[in-house]
Amino acid sequence: MKIQNKLQIIVCLLAFLYHSPGFGQKVFIDENTSYWYSIASELHIAHRTTIKKDSATIFFEITFNAATGFGDYHYISELHGSYHTLNMLSADTLAIDAHMVSIKSKRIYVQLNVPHNDKTDIAVLRLVNKKSGKSYVYDVPLIEDYNFTNDGLMLYAEDGVTPVVGSFTNQGKQIVVRDDAGYQGPLFGFYYGHSFEEAVPPMIIDGRPTTRKLEIDSTFMVSANEPIALNKIGLYFFQKDSSSANGVALRVQDAYFPLVKTTEKVLEPLIYISTRTETDKIRNAENPRQAFEQYWLDLMKIPSLATSTVSDFYTRVEGANYLFTNFKEGWKSDMGMIYIVYGPPSEVYKSEEIIDWVYTGDLRMPTVRFSFYKVKNLFTDQHYSLLRKKTYDKNWFKSVELWREGKK
Repeated sequence: MKIQNKLQIIVCLLAFLYHSPGFGQKVFIDENTSYWYSIASELHIAHRTTIKKDSATIFFEITFNAATGFGDYHYISELHGSYHTLNMLSADTLAIDAHMVSIKSKRIYVQLNVPHNDKTDIAVLRLVNKKSGKSYVYDVPLIEDYNFTNDGLMLYAEDGVTPVVGSFTNQGKQIVVRDDAGYQGPLFGFYYGHSFEEAVPPMIIDGRPTTRKLEIDSTFMVSANEPIALNKIGLYFFQKDSSSANGVALRVQDAYFPLVKTTEKVLEPLIYISTRTETDKIRNAENPRQAFEQYWLDLMKIPSLATSTVSDFYTRVEGANYLFTNFKEGWKSDMGMIYIVYGPPSEVYKSEEIIDWVYTGDLRMPTVRFSFYKVKNLFTDQHYSLLRKKTYDKNWFKSVELWREGKK
């Protein structure tokens, strides 16, 4: 046996033993998974799940950075009984080629079928870098009480093979809605052109805007397995049974998204570090673009500092859109807002209902923890709402001040 093969086996064994009782295993809630929120991470994962009576089908989209590829990792599929206990039910090393349904350059699409019952709360995909031994843990909650099901429906690209795993696509692209159990009947389609509100700062508890009723803008029928073009920006929802609360959703954005390009789109996220008066002044100026540039120059005083700060801010906006878009644009979400103002969290800990983000303090800012609780949502299983506290006010204003001084 070659030395390389021996090393690969050792890596897999160590990964398995570490997560076995008696070998210093961590409960999942103690796993720091902050790497999933870093754009600089060597890989990113998204998923969609179809939960059936006694099984679950999980589609993963795994994107690798320029320095790595799918052959650089070992893949381990795990089932856990809880986020809180040392209860790993199984761990199996995967021959990843056998589970790949599509490959697109630095991105692979993987399908896993796992058993599901009242004892399996979490499916986990673990990737172990063959060279460094670094382990990446990605969890998929299987707890039906926290999610509406998609009723067996799955979205595919126009080729009918590549699953649409992300929560958004770009305007004009075609998709296929398919029931993997073989349903061939008509499907109900709903379009929502609603403009969702942006998040409010973390210390605002009273006087939060009331969410308007979400009105359906149009309904239409589609055929399973037939490509359909999504030409309008907004939210689409597909169902087999229009009287149920089950279906599959997809947000459609402009061709540049997750980037923001137009003047209006550029101005919108600025509300997190600016006053409404400041953004309205730019919006209503005779030359909004020139007013936008002047706004930053007035704050920074130094042109080069203004340029670098603008670049940093909109890189954060792009990251928020990429990571947190679901039924609304990512920058408008609670997680997106915190991500834009504070950046990627230093530590992330997750349970069934809560995700905690910790930002480690430094000479400028004290340590702060934000807690996001899971909200059951018709359109997504990734909707989290910030637990707001009035005591966040000083920390928030200091972070905004650093942005406005070009020190963020």
